Amino acid sequence: MAATLTFVVAMFSRTSFGVASLFAADRFARPVALMSTFVVVQMIVYAGMQIPAGLLLDRMGSRKTIAIGLAVMTVGQLGLALATSFPVGLGVRVLIGGGDALIFISAIRLIPVWFAARQVPLLTQISSVAGQLGQWASAVPLVRILTDFGWTPAFVTVAAACAGGWLLNLLFVRDHPPGAQIPRPQARRGGFAGAGEVIAMPAGQLGFFIHMSTAYFPLIFTFMWGFPFLIQGQGLTEAQAGNLFTVMVIAGIAAGPPMGVLTRIFEHQRVALALIVAAFTVLAWTAVLLWPGPAPMPLLGVLMVGLAACFPASNIAFDINRSFVPPHRMGIGSGLVIVGGFLAALLSIGVISVVLAWVGGANPGPDAFRIAMATQLPVWLFAVTMVLRSRRKLLAAGHLV
Repeated sequence: MAATLTFVVAMFSRTSFGVASLFAADRFARPVALMSTFVVVQMIVYAGMQIPAGLLLDRMGSRKTIAIGLAVMTVGQLGLALATSFPVGLGVRVLIGGGDALIFISAIRLIPVWFAARQVPLLTQISSVAGQLGQWASAVPLVRILTDFGWTPAFVTVAAACAGGWLLNLLFVRDHPPGAQIPRPQARRGGFAGAGEVIAMPAGQLGFFIHMSTAYFPLIFTFMWGFPFLIQGQGLTEAQAGNLFTVMVIAGIAAGPPMGVLTRIFEHQRVALALIVAAFTVLAWTAVLLWPGPAPMPLLGVLMVGLAACFPASNIAFDINRSFVPPHRMGIGSGLVIVGGFLAALLSIGVISVVLAWVGGANPGPDAFRIAMATQLPVWLFAVTMVLRSRRKLLAAGHLV
């Protein structure tokens, strides 16, 4: 429970800049399209740190890595609260991304240690969707603080939440039940040799591309382009955009437990389940982008549901990791999974930024957003192709997934 709450805090920190991008453009006196640089920097660090974070987790355990991550995030968010120049703001985003990289894989590592194998898929989903509460905290209370009190009080609030999570972790999180022994990698087989071992596994590759094909869409939306798309691309007010994010949070929370149950019941159809959810989201995006003029609110609500369901669907990648990766390599395996979605999202956030600046200039309108957001599709098609290819390798080896 305590580890799950630290992930809620991490999600609050992670998604805070996405809802503040329009405010950031005013604070740092830069075009809104350039604000994606902050998110790109954070995501480069986050994705780049996943394998090292997994190595650290396998050696140190969850309690220590969560403590390190939240301490670094606290310092980073305080720095962002006080930053007034563009370079300083970018610098502290490095700290925030580096600290965040340690949290989720550390939290889910605890689940198979403390609970029976049959409970793991459901509890992983519950832990993951609990993070949606952090996203809601960004979309509603944080936006209110930004609007009413300004930049510095808002990000001091985020820093205070990170500090509270750090204290909670030290008080309540334990790496394993009393008397249990957790295998650690041997020194001669540790380090990046262990990472190469996981990367070479078809199951490691499958988890990587499942995460890419599912988490990809909501990461882009929540990290950077969701609020600007809804406000500047669809003409909604900040309150209306916040309400849609609330729908997304509620839908994500509602979808998580059933996804966990379905993953356990249909263990050999897990890959198909993930791809069905992603395909639904693609259809919703296609309808929104092809709609003449602003899309109606019900259709935008359907898109929010699809994006929300992608997060629990992406956790199927961690279930693949748990099923096939050796226990003492699970940290590395989880890190590799996360790199998939974040690497693809990082690429697309940058591409969307370039397209918006090219088509719409300093103040992009609905048509520019429509063209820019459509660039997500080719990356998704590539990810799906690689999922099917990796799955065939496992099937050829006699594993049903």
